[in-house]
Amino acid sequence: MEIFKKVSESAKTISEGAKTISKKSSDLVGAAKLKYEISKLEKEMENNFSALGNLVYLRHKGEEGIEEEIKRLLDATKALEDDIAEFEEQITKLLPKSLICSECQTELPAAANFCFNCGTKVIDHD
Repeated sequence: MEIFKKVSESAKTISEGAKTISKKSSDLVGAAKLKYEISKLEKEMENNFSALGNLVYLRHKGEEGIEEEIKRLLDATKALEDDIAEFEEQITKLLPKSLICSECQTELPAAANFCFNCGTKVIDHD
C-alpha cells in the first residue's frame, strides 16, 4: 500500500508542476499580446505627434480654425498614454520583476534567500 501512496503523491506533484508551467506559459502569452498592443498604441502616438507638429506649424503660419483639432489630438494622445500605462501595469502583474542582488546585481530566483553569486542575504521578497 505504501507504494500506491508514493505513486499517488508523485502524480499529484507532477500535476501541480504541469499546472504551474501552464500558468506561466499562459502569462507569457498574455504579456506578449499586451506588448503588441502597446507597440500599436505607441505607433498611433507617433502619428498624433506628427499631426500635432503639422498643425502647430500651420497655426504659426497664420492658419485659423485648427485649435479644436489640436485639442482633440492632445486629448487622444493623453488617452493613449493612459492605455499604455495600464497595459504596462498588467504586464508587471503577469511577469513580476526578478529579484536582483543589492550587492553584485545578479538576477536571482524568486524564492532565493541568499545570492548564489556573492552570498548576500536577500532582504525584499515583496
